[in-house]
Amino acid sequence: MSKSFIAFGDAHVPNDNSAALEGLKRTIEFIKPNVTVSLGDMLDCSQFSAHPPTWGEEDTDFSDDLGKVNNLLDFIQKHTKDRTVCVEGNHEARIARWAAKNKEGRAIYNMVCPRIRMSRGRKKFTYIPYTTVDGRYPHYKLNGRIVAVHGWSYAKHATAMHLTLSQGKSIIHGHTHRAQAEHRQSLWGKAECVGMSAGCLCRPIPTYGTGSPVSWVNGFILGYMGRNSDRMYFVAIDPDNGDVILPSGKKI
Repeated sequence: MSKSFIAFGDAHVPNDNSAALEGLKRTIEFIKPNVTVSLGDMLDCSQFSAHPPTWGEEDTDFSDDLGKVNNLLDFIQKHTKDRTVCVEGNHEARIARWAAKNKEGRAIYNMVCPRIRMSRGRKKFTYIPYTTVDGRYPHYKLNGRIVAVHGWSYAKHATAMHLTLSQGKSIIHGHTHRAQAEHRQSLWGKAECVGMSAGCLCRPIPTYGTGSPVSWVNGFILGYMGRNSDRMYFVAIDPDNGDVILPSGKKI
């Protein structure tokens, strides 16, 4: 009996695409996966960035952003059978860097830290920090063959680079906002290794750029883990109405 998982990344609340988020939620409610994985940057955390507000936009209240993300996690956990996982992204990690630079930041760190605020009171929940003390790449093992990370590269062929760095394991990642896949033979046998990026759930056009098409794609990864092999599919979400068509042909 295979186990299912859904992995998504880069909602960048409050810069999320609400239609894409609704499409993801409908799919999770329909599939009821064994595991749901956020691949990072659920929060944009622009309030803690050294960069000025994007195109003069006003920053939202960070407590409102946290509330929206926690409501999303509540929904995900309600419809996920076994475990919900959050892999921290570089945007959430902005807060730790900000707090380390000033006394006031350290004083309120526990009030704004995503790891603390998103994990509080949750069962069957795992939060993977962006950095580790031992210097190893932070990751989550879905099984012995697939690892999930936020992102180690933003290069044009980032997924191929991730698959090289994963050393014979299949790997799923976010960070690039693009939809990519790379397939290779495993070093450990005849099984195939797959690298796949999850696209994004934020607005498909960057708010800091205008007038040019981009490669950002709203979508997520749907996967099935068997005893000896796995299958993964990238599923696109219509950015305008949130429609999802599953590999089976079912429209959500």
